[in-house]
Amino acid sequence: MERARGIVDAVRNCEDLLMNFVVAEEAQVGPLLVGAKRVMDYGDARNDGEEGVRVGLSSRKGEHRKRRGWCIGEFHRVLGRMPLRYSYGKIVDDVGEQGLCYKGGKIVFCDHS
Repeated sequence: MERARGIVDAVRNCEDLLMNFVVAEEAQVGPLLVGAKRVMDYGDARNDGEEGVRVGLSSRKGEHRKRRGWCIGEFHRVLGRMPLRYSYGKIVDDVGEQGLCYKGGKIVFCDHS
């Protein structure tokens, strides 16, 4: 992981992708989408109401996907494995009070048996 963290430090981005590698390695399952009405990146200055702020890889038009793909390839190379998996799972349309649990190999509402 030290080499992968070095990539994040060098490009000053892709930390979210590296976290996906870490979680996928530990969980050994594909991702699940939890929908929300409004998604906010608290590390992005554009959410502070500053118009015209250009930060992060996504602000570099035309290079965003290429750079993100490069990060994924580099993480794969330095870690020697690809823990990311394809998934089409979706849990809820909005984040609320309902808890979700993993039971019998499935994601279910915790208060349902």
